[in-house]
Amino acid sequence: MTITASAAAGTFWPGLRLVVLDTETTETPDGTPRRCVSVGAVTCRHGTVRSRWQRLVDPGIPIDPISHSIHHISNDHLAGEASFDDIADELLALLEPRDGETVIVAAHNVGFDISVLRYELQQTDRDLPDVPVLDTMGPLVALAGVELQRPSLNDLLAELGLVNRAAHDALADAEACAAALLVLLERIAERGHSDRDELLAELGTATTHRIMAGSRAKLPRPAAAHEDLPPGHVEGHRDVLGARAGARMLAAWQTAVTECAVLRCGHLTGRVERAEPKPPRLVGPLTDVLDGRLADSDTAGAATVLAALVPLLEHLPPRQGRLGKRNATLAWVDARASSLAALGRCSEDDGCPACRAGEPCALDLWPDTVAQLALGDPERYARGFFEMTGKEAGTGAYTSWLGRGVDQRVCDAALWRCVEHWRAVEMFKRAEQVIELGWAAGCRHPDLADAYAGQLAASGRLASYERAIDVCDEALGVADGSTHPGWARLRSRRNQLAGRRQRLVVRPSGKFDEDGNPIPARRHHPTKPRRTRPMRFVDAGPTAGPNAEQAAT
Repeated sequence: MTITASAAAGTFWPGLRLVVLDTETTETPDGTPRRCVSVGAVTCRHGTVRSRWQRLVDPGIPIDPISHSIHHISNDHLAGEASFDDIADELLALLEPRDGETVIVAAHNVGFDISVLRYELQQTDRDLPDVPVLDTMGPLVALAGVELQRPSLNDLLAELGLVNRAAHDALADAEACAAALLVLLERIAERGHSDRDELLAELGTATTHRIMAGSRAKLPRPAAAHEDLPPGHVEGHRDVLGARAGARMLAAWQTAVTECAVLRCGHLTGRVERAEPKPPRLVGPLTDVLDGRLADSDTAGAATVLAALVPLLEHLPPRQGRLGKRNATLAWVDARASSLAALGRCSEDDGCPACRAGEPCALDLWPDTVAQLALGDPERYARGFFEMTGKEAGTGAYTSWLGRGVDQRVCDAALWRCVEHWRAVEMFKRAEQVIELGWAAGCRHPDLADAYAGQLAASGRLASYERAIDVCDEALGVADGSTHPGWARLRSRRNQLAGRRQRLVVRPSGKFDEDGNPIPARRHHPTKPRRTRPMRFVDAGPTAGPNAEQAAT
């Protein structure tokens, strides 16, 4: 008899609290176990998500560059956050069984997350409760009849038709894992495994005390060395374009580059770097290949070429005049920005080498590089690019570029480059002015939005946090799936501000309801409130002066 999902909920879930975890970490300089910088937890009952919990954690050490490139949590984001000792009791309250219930902890690669939390708790003289664990990277997937080529969470979500709203954010990863786990449990029940104890016995589930770490870090899977490339094409990479190459050899090289774009070859950048002609000679052939990909609406092919071409754009032949370099760069942008925007983004099935490796796509990064070239030396042009005082405040080359139709992303990236310049020369007040006026002028660069939200929240007031969160949400609304790392940093900023706002509004009592939702402590409400009435008349005593005796009578 086939068991439906609703019937499975009636047999598997009673008395069960399922807690799905995820952690983000940083490497330690002395080689000790990784330290937690963020932890997220999702509580499920009766087949539905009932509560969400997340905390940023100050590990007391700087975040290493590789970890930062993955989760984009910076040292600035963790400044002022609680230590793990401060949040440990809240976390343990989620994991400890109460009133005879059964608690199961789950995660994707659960051994890694449990080992991180176990080590952190040991540093605070606490222990994890010994409860069963489930792993969405283990035999649970096969038992549900799901076949995966790679055991990654993204592949599992894609197979189940689910989406992770913000990969490498602890709460978002926990929510995505919980959604996948609920689907897997339904499928397992429909295949005849509806008894919880029998299922755990069949899976051979370990517990939080016995499970070991499966891996040391969550790193994106790099693209294979020669993945799906014809042997003849791989052999062709051995031919290096010589310094004295003529027009015929350049044309043959351009044809080979086109083949790299069509095959989404991850070695095109290396082929360009090994070419011996001076870079200005390569800009033209690469631009022609890019234009061909744009004409064919080949998104992944254009991204493949763009990654190799953008570093060479500084060698564009300048036009006449004092701003010849700037005008040449902006002319290149004007000719291709609309076509690049129309391409959209690489798909999961057809991605450029960067997207396949889990790195930012060139289609999202090129405006930053081009903006820096178009701006030129910020020491000379930053002041006029965006005026900050007088009647001209909020105008300058930034508004002029927008007026003439320069791509918004290039204008915004150039404005952020000016902010970085003012910070580099320690003119922090001027940088803050540019950030505030730039936001008002419509700049939505993720790093500028991040900085503006930080400025707004600096006062620590509730209204300031709410305004800063609104800024983050407004900027994130235009991200449109961009892989630019600034958007991940902005999401981390929003999580930080939301946590601080919550702690300002609700003081946690350390207690949780049956669904795992924190119960706030009462504020300014004594058990037996006393009402006091103001005195209507006050005896001020005898008055002084000539009428004192009369006043007394």
